[in-house]
Amino acid sequence: MAPVTDIATRALIVTLKSPLVGMKTAEVVEKTGCSARQVQRIYARAIERGFDPNETPFVLKNEWLEDAPRSGRPSKQTPETTELIIAKPDRSGYLGNHHLADSKEEWISQNEANEEAWVDEDNES
Repeated sequence: MAPVTDIATRALIVTLKSPLVGMKTAEVVEKTGCSARQVQRIYARAIERGFDPNETPFVLKNEWLEDAPRSGRPSKQTPETTELIIAKPDRSGYLGNHHLADSKEEWISQNEANEEAWVDEDNES
């Protein structure tokens, strides 16, 4: 697999190979450190995506130089499903963060808790 080049390096390669500068592939390889095959692919891909080397003024757009979309299985989960899962209460029985915000008004003070637990504060030390 070829090393990944950043968008700035790709822009440099396309600029150097364009008629504006007119470098040959071997010269671009020497300047950038990329392989000849990489240089040729980057330049060809930019042209396929809309770069016109003979256009004046010279224009380079990110969309001509960005990574291609990666293959892979798309997610079946929609944004609505994600929100439902996050909002759904925890079934484990433990108190989750979503319970804390609603239950603050149900909290009791330390004194009330001591009375309910029949704790004698004098014998507590």
